[in-house]
Amino acid sequence: MATSQRPAMSDAEREVLKVLWDHGPKTVREVLDLLADQGQDWTRSTVITLLQRLERKGYVEADKSNFAHIFHAIVSREEVMHDRMLELAGELCDGQALPLVLAFAERQRFKPSEIERFRKMIDALETKPRKRGAK
Repeated sequence: MATSQRPAMSDAEREVLKVLWDHGPKTVREVLDLLADQGQDWTRSTVITLLQRLERKGYVEADKSNFAHIFHAIVSREEVMHDRMLELAGELCDGQALPLVLAFAERQRFKPSEIERFRKMIDALETKPRKRGAK
């Protein structure tokens, strides 16, 4: 199973990206303020550096047409989770996703609404056409 070509993120970069996922496109100042509201005590230059790294790595883009650059995520939280799950499956389960999913599901408590969502997903997967070569 191939993973994304984007380089891995640091924990600090992930915190900045989460702000963009949760709040949409923001300027450096807005990201800094939102991080401060969450208890982060970072300087403006730290946030700029983290955003620039995320841009170089292909996680965010900046609209530089205005004085204050506006950064927005170009990958979804789900894409990043999928890539991380594939990495973990590769490391722990010889690339097989099922043992990883089952290990998580067996130890997690789910609400009835979440279980119903799983059922719908499984039903949809059962009716989805199979890829060639899939067993």
